[in-house]
Amino acid sequence: MIQLSKILCPTDYSDTSDKAVRYAIEFARRVNAHVRFLHIQEPEGIVRKLGNDESPMSDNFTRMLLAEKKKGLSADVKIVSGVPTDAIIEHAHEWFADLIIMGSHGRSGLIRLMMGSVAEAVFRSAAVPVLLVKQDAVDKAIPG
Repeated sequence: MIQLSKILCPTDYSDTSDKAVRYAIEFARRVNAHVRFLHIQEPEGIVRKLGNDESPMSDNFTRMLLAEKKKGLSADVKIVSGVPTDAIIEHAHEWFADLIIMGSHGRSGLIRLMMGSVAEAVFRSAAVPVLLVKQDAVDKAIPG
């Protein structure tokens, strides 16, 4: 029997990752798993350093997470610095994640080749199953 107790959900607080966050929350509820939301900051020098009173989490995400935790969701947030693909794969391994749920822009062709795809690289390299939620996926998770 497959046991899913730890779900890793990378997020950059975009609309695409928001859809994956909603899928991860609903999936975790259905299998009684803990969700870790992983946010990757670019290495220092590329982005400005956050002040003491600033948070890299968006206000909408923070409000949504608090509301879901009040409803019983088991979840936490981890913020790391690094190259997104490497950080996601490394954290999934170190945390012993059972599943990664992440958003995908669904780009194809030349645009994908030029821009690369974090989701595709994680899908190909991760040692655990990866569920990719397309940006234009039908919204079947958590209403409103």
